[in-house]
Amino acid sequence: MKLIKHTLLTISAFLMMSMNTYSAEMKIGVIDQQLALFGTNYAAKEFEELQNSDEFKEVQEERQAKITEAQELQEKGQKDAPTMSDEEKQDMGLKLQSLSQDIQFLNEKTNQFINQSRQLILQAQGEKYSLVVTELIRAKGITLLLYGGQESQVGYHDKSYDITQDVIDAMNEKED
Repeated sequence: MKLIKHTLLTISAFLMMSMNTYSAEMKIGVIDQQLALFGTNYAAKEFEELQNSDEFKEVQEERQAKITEAQELQEKGQKDAPTMSDEEKQDMGLKLQSLSQDIQFLNEKTNQFINQSRQLILQAQGEKYSLVVTELIRAKGITLLLYGGQESQVGYHDKSYDITQDVIDAMNEKED
């Protein structure tokens, strides 16, 4: 499916480029939406507030304590394995399994906090982002905007087409 999307995007891009001879010069821009939205001063402040919140710190400390406990238990198990009874080995295995489940739960809780912060940033910055991107498209005369970044269908692009930092800078200026 990704290959089909990539192929269609590539064909579309080539068709649009070939139309260049029949129309005004095409100007392409590329943007990494994730970076543009979450690379602003506002987003940095929100993520810093999250990391400094008591609830987030508590989850992180508990998570780290469980990780440390699991590591110590594994080391003890490796060192004492030859002298341990089958029952002791089984108890240790159950304890490690329980710790692993606790760590997974705490990882999920951490991700929930992060996703909530991301949602708040999107809600607070979404309209400004759209406005800034529209202004930059007009100002730079961009006729085709492609989305880059992690979820990109763009295989390669010259960095001179990338407007991500321009968007971040403009959003930061509007914040000040």
